[in-house]
Amino acid sequence: MPATPPQASQSTRLLQEYLEQDVVPRETSIARFMRGMMALGCGASFALVGAIGWGLALSLAGLTGGLALYYSITLWFLRRGHYHPALPWVDTAITVSIPAVACAIEVNFHGPVYALTTPPVLAWGALIVVCAMRAGKLLAYYAASIAALEYLLLYLFIMRPLLPDEPLTTLTPPMIVLRCVFLFAYGPLTATLASIIVHKAEAALRAIREKDVMGKYLLHERLGAGGMAEVFRATYSPEGGFEKQVAVKRVLPAYADDEQFLALFRREAELGSLLIHPNIVQVLDLGRHKDTVFLAMEYVQGLPLSSLLKRLPAYRLPPAAATYLGAEIASALAYMHARADSRGEPMGLVHRDLNPPNILLSRIGEVKLSDFGIARAANRGALTQAETVRGKAGYMAPEQVRADPLDGRADLFALGLTLHEVLTGEPLLQGNNQALLMLASLNQELLPPSHFVPGISRALDGIVMGLLQRDLDKRTPSGEVLHQQLMALTGPEAPLPHGRRQLIELVTQAMAQPSAPSTPESEIATVPAARARPIHP
Repeated sequence: MPATPPQASQSTRLLQEYLEQDVVPRETSIARFMRGMMALGCGASFALVGAIGWGLALSLAGLTGGLALYYSITLWFLRRGHYHPALPWVDTAITVSIPAVACAIEVNFHGPVYALTTPPVLAWGALIVVCAMRAGKLLAYYAASIAALEYLLLYLFIMRPLLPDEPLTTLTPPMIVLRCVFLFAYGPLTATLASIIVHKAEAALRAIREKDVMGKYLLHERLGAGGMAEVFRATYSPEGGFEKQVAVKRVLPAYADDEQFLALFRREAELGSLLIHPNIVQVLDLGRHKDTVFLAMEYVQGLPLSSLLKRLPAYRLPPAAATYLGAEIASALAYMHARADSRGEPMGLVHRDLNPPNILLSRIGEVKLSDFGIARAANRGALTQAETVRGKAGYMAPEQVRADPLDGRADLFALGLTLHEVLTGEPLLQGNNQALLMLASLNQELLPPSHFVPGISRALDGIVMGLLQRDLDKRTPSGEVLHQQLMALTGPEAPLPHGRRQLIELVTQAMAQPSAPSTPESEIATVPAARARPIHP
C-alpha cells in the first residue's frame, strides 16, 4: 500500500487545485478592475484638460479608452468560458506597459522633465502588484522586469536626448538606474507577499484537515448546485490510510430541518444503496455534519449528458453513440424495475426523474443513471402529497402528468424523450413554461427523429417511437426488451463497438474545453396534477 502523503503536501496540492480552478474568476476580477481604472483615467484626462492641454488630454483619453475596450473584450470572452493559459502573461505585459506609453505621450507634449515626474510613472509599482494578484511568483518577476526595462529604455532613447546638459540631480543616469532597481524590487516584494499568503492558506487548510471536514470527507471543488443541495468532489480518508474519490451531495443549511426534503434525501440514500449495478451511481454513505446532512456517492470522472450536449456543435450525438447510451440506461432500468426487497417481493421502483442532467458519462465510456431523490417504490407509502406531480417538466410520461399510478414504463417514456433529444439536438416537447411542457406530454404530436434529422433509419425511429407511445399497452414493455432492440441494430447505428468509442472521444474532447460556470441541477416540478383532457385522441 502506498504511503499516505504528508498533511503539508496534501494541503499544498489542494490549494494548488483551487488556484487552478479559480483562474477564470480571478482573471475576470482583474479585467473588471482594470476596465474601471481605464474608464476613470479616460474621464480624468478630460477633467484635467485645463491643466494639461487638449492635445495631451485627447492622447491620454484615447489610450485609456482603447485599454478600457480591450479589457471589456477580455471580460466578454472570459464570461463565456474562453480562457487560454497565455492570457495572464499577455495581459501582464499590456498592463505593465501602460505607464511607458503614457510617458512617451507626455514627453511629446510637455517634455521629459514633466514626463518623469507625473502620476503614470508612480503607477508602475501599483500595476506590478495588480499582476501579482494572479498568485504567480514568476508573473511578479516578469511584470517587474518589464517595468524596469521599459523605464530604462524610455530614459536612454527618448528622454535623455531631450534633457538639458545639467539636469536635476533626480534625473541623472545614476538616479534613473536607482529607480529601475526600485521598480524591479517590486517583483521579489510582491512574490514574497504572495508566497506568505499561500503558506498561510496552506496552514489554514492543514488546520481544517486536522479538525476534519464533513467527518471523513475532505471537500474539493463544487461540481453543481441546485436550490436545496450542492454537490462536491471529495476525498474519503478513513483512519486506515487509503483515499478514495467520491461525490458528496450536501443539503444547504436552510433546508437541513425541512422534514419533507430530508425524507426524500434519505429515500435517495436508501434506494441508491440497494441498487448495485454498473450503470447506476452507487450511494456509499449518509450522515450529518454540524448543521447539514450529506450523501456520499460514487464519483464519476466525467460530466452529465446535458453538459456534453451543450458543448457539441449540433447539440446532438452520433446515432451509434446515442444507441450505446440508450442501451446502457436500458440495462440500468431493467435492473431497477425488477429489483426485489429482502423478502423477494418486487419493489416496483420508478425513477420518475430520468433526463439528461441525471445521466452521467465518464471519460472511459461508462454511462450511469443518478439522482434517485424522487424515485418511488410501489410497495412503499408515498412521500409526497396525493394529487401532486413530481418530475422534470418536458421529460414526464402522460400518466405521470396526470398523477396516475406509475410503473417502469414511465421511465421508458422519459428515456424515449431523452434519446429523441440526443439524436436531434432539440427537446421533443415544446412549451414556454412547466405547465405547457406538461400539457405537451399529453397533447403534442410526436414526430420521429428522422423528421428532424434525415438519415436516421426506420429501425431506430421505430425503437424511439415505441418508447413514446402514450398508450401503455403499446409502449415498449421493459428495459430488457429495449436493450435487446438497440443491441440488434447494425451498421453505423450499432451501439458496439463504434458507439462506445465515439462517446469516449466526445466526452474527452468536452472535458478538455474550459469549464463553464456551474449550473443548477435539474429542476423538479411540483405542481397539481393536470386535469386537461387530451385534444388529440
